[in-house]
Amino acid sequence: MIQLQVLISAYGAKGIQSVASLPHPEVEGVSYLVSWQYADDSPEIPRSLLDRKDFTVIPTSTRGLSINRNLALEASSAPLLLLGDDDIIYSREYLLAVIEAFRSHPDVDFICFRYKSERHPVDHPVSELRLTKPPWWLISFCMAFRRDVIEKSGVRFDERFGIGAEFPSAEESVFLNDLLRKGIKALYLPVTVAEHPGATTVMRTETMPDFISAKAAAFVKIYPLTWPMRMITHALRFSDSMKERQRYISIWLDAVRRFRQKPHGRKKS
Repeated sequence: MIQLQVLISAYGAKGIQSVASLPHPEVEGVSYLVSWQYADDSPEIPRSLLDRKDFTVIPTSTRGLSINRNLALEASSAPLLLLGDDDIIYSREYLLAVIEAFRSHPDVDFICFRYKSERHPVDHPVSELRLTKPPWWLISFCMAFRRDVIEKSGVRFDERFGIGAEFPSAEESVFLNDLLRKGIKALYLPVTVAEHPGATTVMRTETMPDFISAKAAAFVKIYPLTWPMRMITHALRFSDSMKERQRYISIWLDAVRRFRQKPHGRKKS
Protein backbone atom coordinates (compact mmCIF):
# COMPACT_ATOMS: atom_id res chain seq x y z
CA MET A 1 0.00 0.00 0.00
CA ILE A 2 1.33 3.42 -0.99
CA GLN A 3 1.66 5.71 2.02
CA LEU A 4 3.62 8.61 0.52
CA GLN A 5 3.52 10.15 -2.93
CA VAL A 6 6.24 12.57 -4.05
CA LEU A 7 4.67 15.21 -6.34
CA ILE A 8 7.43 16.34 -8.69
CA SER A 9 6.92 19.41 -10.87
CA ALA A 10 9.04 19.36 -14.03
CA TYR A 11 9.32 21.79 -16.93
CA GLY A 12 10.60 21.25 -20.46
CA ALA A 13 12.97 18.65 -21.87
CA LYS A 14 15.68 19.61 -19.40
CA GLY A 15 13.32 19.12 -16.47
CA ILE A 16 12.10 15.65 -17.41
CA GLN A 17 15.64 14.53 -18.29
CA SER A 18 16.78 15.74 -14.89
CA VAL A 19 14.09 13.65 -13.19
CA ALA A 20 15.16 10.62 -15.22
CA SER A 21 18.85 11.10 -14.39
CA LEU A 22 18.52 11.44 -10.62
CA PRO A 23 18.74 8.37 -8.34
CA HIS A 24 15.17 8.29 -7.03
CA PRO A 25 15.17 5.38 -4.57
CA GLU A 26 12.67 2.57 -4.81
CA VAL A 27 11.03 2.48 -1.38
CA GLU A 28 8.19 0.27 -0.27
CA GLY A 29 5.13 2.41 0.37
CA VAL A 30 6.42 5.35 -1.74
CA SER A 31 5.56 6.38 -5.30
CA TYR A 32 6.41 9.35 -7.53
CA LEU A 33 3.95 11.45 -9.53
CA VAL A 34 5.53 13.78 -12.09
CA SER A 35 3.46 16.61 -13.51
CA TRP A 36 5.48 17.56 -16.58
CA GLN A 37 4.90 20.80 -18.44
CA TYR A 38 6.49 19.95 -21.77
CA ALA A 39 7.77 22.80 -23.94
CA ASP A 40 7.11 21.38 -27.42
CA ASP A 41 4.31 19.73 -29.39
CA SER A 42 5.61 16.15 -29.13
CA PRO A 43 6.33 15.21 -25.51
CA GLU A 44 8.50 12.15 -25.06
CA ILE A 45 8.73 10.56 -21.63
CA PRO A 46 12.14 8.96 -20.98
CA ARG A 47 12.01 5.16 -21.14
CA SER A 48 13.71 4.88 -17.74
CA LEU A 49 10.66 6.51 -16.14
CA LEU A 50 8.12 4.51 -18.15
CA ASP A 51 9.80 1.30 -17.02
CA ARG A 52 9.45 2.10 -13.33
CA LYS A 53 6.29 0.85 -11.64
CA ASP A 54 6.62 3.46 -8.88
CA PHE A 55 6.58 6.39 -11.35
CA THR A 56 3.62 8.07 -13.04
CA VAL A 57 4.21 10.93 -15.49
CA ILE A 58 1.40 13.29 -16.49
CA PRO A 59 2.29 15.47 -19.51
CA THR A 60 0.58 18.86 -19.73
CA SER A 61 0.82 21.78 -22.13
CA THR A 62 0.12 24.28 -19.37
CA ARG A 63 2.60 26.86 -18.06
CA GLY A 64 3.29 28.08 -14.55
CA LEU A 65 4.64 26.32 -11.47
CA SER A 66 1.51 26.81 -9.35
CA ILE A 67 -0.67 25.42 -12.13
CA ASN A 68 1.68 22.44 -12.29
CA ARG A 69 1.51 21.93 -8.51
CA ASN A 70 -2.29 22.05 -8.64
CA LEU A 71 -2.43 19.47 -11.43
CA ALA A 72 -0.26 17.16 -9.33
CA LEU A 73 -2.48 17.69 -6.29
CA GLU A 74 -5.59 16.87 -8.31
CA ALA A 75 -4.01 13.67 -9.66
CA SER A 76 -2.58 12.52 -6.31
CA SER A 77 -3.93 9.49 -4.46
CA ALA A 78 -1.71 8.66 -1.45
CA PRO A 79 -2.56 9.63 2.14
CA LEU A 80 0.68 11.63 2.49
CA LEU A 81 2.08 14.01 -0.12
CA LEU A 82 5.55 15.55 -0.38
CA LEU A 83 6.15 18.34 -2.88
CA GLY A 84 9.19 18.01 -5.10
CA ASP A 85 11.01 19.57 -8.05
CA ASP A 86 12.90 18.13 -11.00
CA ASP A 87 16.34 18.77 -9.47
CA ILE A 88 15.82 17.40 -5.96
CA ILE A 89 17.73 14.41 -4.63
CA TYR A 90 16.02 11.97 -2.25
CA SER A 91 17.20 8.96 -0.28
CA ARG A 92 15.36 6.04 1.24
CA GLU A 93 16.05 7.50 4.70
CA TYR A 94 14.66 10.90 3.74
CA LEU A 95 11.38 9.51 2.44
CA LEU A 96 10.88 7.15 5.36
CA ALA A 97 11.54 10.11 7.68
CA VAL A 98 8.53 11.90 6.18
CA ILE A 99 6.27 8.91 6.84
CA GLU A 100 7.61 8.54 10.37
CA ALA A 101 7.08 12.25 11.10
CA PHE A 102 3.38 12.01 10.37
CA ARG A 103 3.09 8.73 12.26
CA SER A 104 4.67 10.39 15.29
CA HIS A 105 2.45 13.49 15.02
CA PRO A 106 -1.07 12.22 14.31
CA ASP A 107 -2.63 15.58 15.18
CA VAL A 108 -0.56 17.50 12.59
CA ASP A 109 -1.83 18.11 9.04
CA PHE A 110 1.14 19.86 7.45
CA ILE A 111 4.87 19.54 8.16
CA CYS A 112 7.73 21.71 6.92
CA PHE A 113 11.10 20.00 6.86
CA ARG A 114 14.61 21.14 5.98
CA TYR A 115 16.94 20.35 3.11
CA LYS A 116 20.65 19.86 2.66
CA SER A 117 22.84 21.90 0.29
CA GLU A 118 26.61 21.69 0.37
CA ARG A 119 27.18 24.76 -1.78
CA HIS A 120 24.34 26.92 -0.42
CA PRO A 121 23.63 25.95 3.21
CA VAL A 122 20.52 27.35 4.90
CA ASP A 123 20.24 28.20 8.58
CA HIS A 124 17.13 26.24 9.47
CA PRO A 125 15.84 26.32 13.05
CA VAL A 126 17.24 23.54 15.21
CA SER A 127 14.07 22.98 17.26
CA GLU A 128 10.53 21.85 16.51
CA LEU A 129 8.14 24.76 15.92
CA ARG A 130 4.39 25.12 15.66
CA LEU A 131 3.62 27.37 12.70
CA THR A 132 1.01 30.13 12.76
CA LYS A 133 2.45 32.11 9.83
CA PRO A 134 4.65 31.06 6.90
CA PRO A 135 8.33 31.25 8.03
CA TRP A 136 10.89 33.18 5.97
CA TRP A 137 12.88 29.99 5.25
CA LEU A 138 9.90 28.05 3.85
CA ILE A 139 10.71 26.15 0.65
CA SER A 140 8.17 24.22 -1.39
CA PHE A 141 10.13 20.98 -1.82
CA CYS A 142 10.29 20.55 1.96
CA MET A 143 6.52 20.75 2.43
CA ALA A 144 4.44 17.63 3.15
CA PHE A 145 0.82 17.20 4.15
CA ARG A 146 -2.13 14.87 4.50
CA ARG A 147 -4.05 14.72 1.22
CA ASP A 148 -7.50 14.41 2.79
CA VAL A 149 -6.98 17.60 4.80
CA ILE A 150 -6.01 19.55 1.69
CA GLU A 151 -9.00 18.14 -0.17
CA LYS A 152 -11.39 19.16 2.58
CA SER A 153 -9.90 22.64 2.82
CA GLY A 154 -10.43 23.38 -0.87
CA VAL A 155 -7.14 25.29 -0.89
CA ARG A 156 -4.92 25.17 -3.96
CA PHE A 157 -1.83 27.08 -5.01
CA ASP A 158 -2.68 30.66 -5.95
CA GLU A 159 -1.81 30.71 -9.63
CA ARG A 160 -0.88 34.39 -9.57
CA PHE A 161 2.34 33.28 -7.82
CA GLY A 162 5.27 31.06 -8.76
CA ILE A 163 7.63 30.66 -11.72
CA GLY A 164 5.80 31.44 -14.96
CA ALA A 165 3.19 33.64 -13.24
CA GLU A 166 2.94 37.41 -12.85
CA PHE A 167 4.52 37.18 -9.40
CA PRO A 168 7.23 34.53 -9.92
CA SER A 169 7.88 33.39 -6.34
CA ALA A 170 6.26 33.19 -2.84
CA GLU A 171 3.72 30.58 -3.95
CA GLU A 172 4.57 28.28 -1.04
CA SER A 173 4.11 31.02 1.57
CA VAL A 174 0.73 32.01 0.13
CA PHE A 175 -0.33 28.35 -0.01
CA LEU A 176 0.57 27.68 3.62
CA ASN A 177 -1.03 30.94 4.73
CA ASP A 178 -4.30 30.02 2.99
CA LEU A 179 -4.24 26.63 4.74
CA LEU A 180 -3.53 28.16 8.14
CA ARG A 181 -6.52 30.44 7.68
CA LYS A 182 -8.59 27.29 7.21
CA GLY A 183 -7.43 26.05 10.61
CA ILE A 184 -4.96 23.34 9.63
CA LYS A 185 -2.28 22.38 12.15
CA ALA A 186 1.22 23.01 10.82
CA LEU A 187 4.59 22.09 12.26
CA TYR A 188 8.26 22.55 11.44
CA LEU A 189 10.59 19.64 12.20
CA PRO A 190 14.41 19.91 12.01
CA VAL A 191 14.53 16.78 9.87
CA THR A 192 16.28 16.64 6.50
CA VAL A 193 14.16 15.17 3.69
CA ALA A 194 15.90 16.36 0.50
CA GLU A 195 19.11 17.59 -1.08
CA HIS A 196 19.34 20.54 -3.45
CA PRO A 197 22.57 20.82 -5.43
CA GLY A 198 22.54 24.54 -6.20
CA ALA A 199 21.00 27.83 -5.16
CA THR A 200 17.21 27.95 -5.00
CA THR A 201 15.26 30.38 -7.19
CA VAL A 202 14.79 32.73 -4.24
CA MET A 203 18.52 32.81 -3.54
CA ARG A 204 19.25 33.70 -7.17
CA THR A 205 16.57 36.36 -7.59
CA GLU A 206 15.92 37.95 -4.19
CA THR A 207 17.15 41.42 -5.24
CA MET A 208 15.48 41.40 -8.68
CA PRO A 209 12.36 43.51 -9.36
CA ASP A 210 10.17 40.46 -10.07
CA PHE A 211 11.10 38.92 -6.70
CA ILE A 212 10.43 42.22 -4.90
CA SER A 213 7.05 42.39 -6.65
CA ALA A 214 6.20 38.85 -5.59
CA LYS A 215 7.16 39.62 -2.00
CA ALA A 216 4.93 42.70 -2.10
CA ALA A 217 1.92 40.83 -3.46
CA ALA A 218 2.40 37.97 -0.97
CA PHE A 219 2.67 40.38 1.96
CA VAL A 220 -0.54 42.15 0.93
CA LYS A 221 -2.33 38.80 0.98
CA ILE A 222 -0.70 37.44 4.15
CA TYR A 223 -0.56 40.71 6.12
CA PRO A 224 -3.43 42.83 4.74
CA LEU A 225 -3.32 45.32 7.64
CA THR A 226 0.40 45.68 8.28
CA TRP A 227 2.01 45.37 4.83
CA PRO A 228 2.78 49.15 4.55
CA MET A 229 4.96 49.06 7.67
CA ARG A 230 6.59 45.84 6.51
CA MET A 231 7.29 47.46 3.14
CA ILE A 232 9.07 50.37 4.79
CA THR A 233 11.05 48.03 7.06
CA HIS A 234 12.19 45.93 4.11
CA ALA A 235 13.07 49.04 2.12
CA LEU A 236 15.32 50.23 4.96
CA ARG A 237 17.05 46.86 5.02
CA PHE A 238 17.35 46.70 1.24
CA SER A 239 19.89 49.49 0.81
CA ASP A 240 21.65 52.41 2.47
CA SER A 241 20.87 54.53 -0.57
CA MET A 242 17.73 56.70 -0.45
CA LYS A 243 17.40 56.35 -4.22
CA GLU A 244 17.44 52.55 -3.99
CA ARG A 245 14.94 52.60 -1.12
CA GLN A 246 12.59 54.76 -3.16
CA ARG A 247 12.98 52.39 -6.10
CA TYR A 248 12.19 49.44 -3.80
CA ILE A 249 9.01 51.10 -2.49
CA SER A 250 7.97 52.06 -6.02
CA ILE A 251 8.24 48.41 -7.13
CA TRP A 252 6.24 47.33 -4.07
CA LEU A 253 3.41 49.81 -4.70
CA ASP A 254 3.18 48.90 -8.37
CA ALA A 255 2.95 45.23 -7.41
CA VAL A 256 0.21 45.98 -4.86
CA ARG A 257 -1.79 47.78 -7.55
CA ARG A 258 -1.40 44.90 -10.03
CA PHE A 259 -2.20 42.28 -7.41
CA ARG A 260 -5.45 43.98 -6.45
CA GLN A 261 -6.51 44.30 -10.08
CA LYS A 262 -5.79 40.69 -11.09
CA PRO A 263 -8.52 38.14 -10.27
CA HIS A 264 -7.62 34.97 -8.39
CA GLY A 265 -6.35 32.07 -10.49
CA ARG A 266 -8.09 28.75 -10.97
CA LYS A 267 -9.12 27.39 -7.60
CA LYS A 268 -10.83 24.12 -6.78
CA SER A 269 -13.81 24.57 -4.48
